[in-house]
Amino acid sequence: MKFSYAKLKELIPGLPPIAELAEIVTLHLFEVESAGNGMLDVKILPNRHADAACYFGFAREIAGLCDTPLALPKTKKPKAETKRAVPVTIAMPALCKRIMTCPVSGIGKAASPAWMQDILKAHGMRPISAIVDITNYVTLETGQPLHAFDIDKLMGDGLEVRQAREGEALETLDGKKTILSPSTLVISDAHYALDIAGIKGGKRAEIGEETRNIVLTAANFDGGTMYKASRRVGIATDASVRFAHGLAPALAETALYRALDLVREICGGEAGKVADAYPKPEKPVAIAFDAKRFAALTGFEASEAECLDILKKLGFSVTGKKAVPPPERTDIAIFEDLAEEVARFMGYGRLKAVAPHIALARMHGDAEIACTDRLRAACVGFGLTEAMSRSFAREGEIALENPLSSNGGFLRASLVPALKDALDANLRFIDEIRLFEIGHVFHKKATHEPKESLMLAIACAKKGGDAEEAFRRVRGMVEELLAKIGIRDTDFKEEGKAEAGVHAGGELLGRIGYADGIVP
Repeated sequence: MKFSYAKLKELIPGLPPIAELAEIVTLHLFEVESAGNGMLDVKILPNRHADAACYFGFAREIAGLCDTPLALPKTKKPKAETKRAVPVTIAMPALCKRIMTCPVSGIGKAASPAWMQDILKAHGMRPISAIVDITNYVTLETGQPLHAFDIDKLMGDGLEVRQAREGEALETLDGKKTILSPSTLVISDAHYALDIAGIKGGKRAEIGEETRNIVLTAANFDGGTMYKASRRVGIATDASVRFAHGLAPALAETALYRALDLVREICGGEAGKVADAYPKPEKPVAIAFDAKRFAALTGFEASEAECLDILKKLGFSVTGKKAVPPPERTDIAIFEDLAEEVARFMGYGRLKAVAPHIALARMHGDAEIACTDRLRAACVGFGLTEAMSRSFAREGEIALENPLSSNGGFLRASLVPALKDALDANLRFIDEIRLFEIGHVFHKKATHEPKESLMLAIACAKKGGDAEEAFRRVRGMVEELLAKIGIRDTDFKEEGKAEAGVHAGGELLGRIGYADGIVP
């Protein structure tokens, strides 16, 4: 995200020069991709998008890192100048945590000031009208998307956040018609959907040149719901991206009051009553800080007082040994999060290079690996070449839900088909080939997960060769291979012409026989 250095300077009077600022941000916060033409281009990490992808959040971080005062605009709930209110209800509290409204009556015709338009243009936004520009500007400041409706175009007295009706249509601000489904949220009046909640506004209650009475709204929507809805309707906006990262409900209040101040300052008008639907207010969580645990986790040597002071500089409320994160920091939940905050503030360059202390224990070999290594070495000693085939096959007991091809729709139940294909392919060019493969095969089990077994397969073919001689050769290989892994009392029971089952200890270990279609 890009940040105007001039705007940051307004919020942090003691801000260092832009080059020095870029170095501080890179070392302690985020990667700065460029710092030129009065703009910082910063790569905000996904887990910090909810609080730091805006001027207020980013400035709060910088002020703490530079240990300089922060001069954010002071906002408070406006005193109602009219009795007018726009009540609001939430039909799906799990998907919309909070929504606030406030009407403003008698706004005048005014263009947004040049300083506001300059910031919007620096962020690639086209100034439209004073009200729309204010909502966009406050979104850049606070990170909280806002929307304004022409109150005189509403049906009924209030607003509702609800699921769209099956097949409900809405014309968005760009004139495109979108067909909605119940999995999409809308903000509606008594009869019609006014916008796709958290994604894009509609034309029905659009702000126009003749608009004199508006209702400002600030809402908080479930991040996962917004992400899925944006993809479903095929519309991605700055608002949808912000909501998808999981904004804090507390931001709605900050943004609404800031926008109301700017509307009354630039456009005039009288504010009505604020309505606030907030079914389950989120309570701050205090996290205990332990300096010894911090040192053991990070390697930093710092006093408890120093660590807690750093948290205060980053906006945490500290009481005793407990820290409460700022409301907008939705990424802070456990002690390790606090430790990361303190460590990055200190700077990872302060960590001393210390040789690791590792308790060495006698290495224990893996029996399966040792066995396969012996088998592989023996096979190579017999003059066999190792083959490696895919675990997918044309046939099998376990079908894949999303096969890569029609020839690989199953997990293989045997190594033989792939080796047979390899023999077929190679006998066109050479007279004799000997292959082996060690790999896993898969079988169904009645009540459990599929059974996975490690198997060995050998395949030999020779043009014009003698079948019985080949059978005896393979049998000899099998006897010696089994002996290599400690199995000596083997029994070969004939199961047909030149076919035998390999038994040991009363168990069937495998079979020797012909693969159909192969010329021995």
